[in-house]
Amino acid sequence: MLARGVIVSFSIGLFAQVCISVAFAAEKANINAKTINESSIQEHRATFNYQMFCQGCHVADGSGNKSVPELKGFMHKFMASQQGREYLVRVPGAANSALNDAELAEVMNWMLQKFGDRSELDWRPYEAQEVAEYRQRPLNETVDYRKNLILSLEPEL
Repeated sequence: MLARGVIVSFSIGLFAQVCISVAFAAEKANINAKTINESSIQEHRATFNYQMFCQGCHVADGSGNKSVPELKGFMHKFMASQQGREYLVRVPGAANSALNDAELAEVMNWMLQKFGDRSELDWRPYEAQEVAEYRQRPLNETVDYRKNLILSLEPEL
């Protein structure tokens, strides 16, 4: 009977040590999570959202797919005009995406940084309120609209 009590006491003590260790590890992880840079969190979230909502057509490196336009090395050129800026948000894939306005602004800014020509990046980041405004007028026919927009930007290209 005494041996059984010792085993139970030992088991309870071991369980308590494990609980304390787990609690300590959780607290340490929480402290580490607090020290992660906010921009790093935003980048990871934007990367994930690109992979989930954009990559299927624009592929991982932004090079486009079949009739889907290339983003890589070209997307930033739309930022040369207000019409181009609005266009990027008004295309059906962006305007009708499941992302909320803040998430879409974040992923658009990430895409411009990732796929834009870094030497020519002189642009104002999108904000959620601005994205919400542009989404109110999504484009139904993008091919002719994009063609005319690119022609109007040619002096900038």
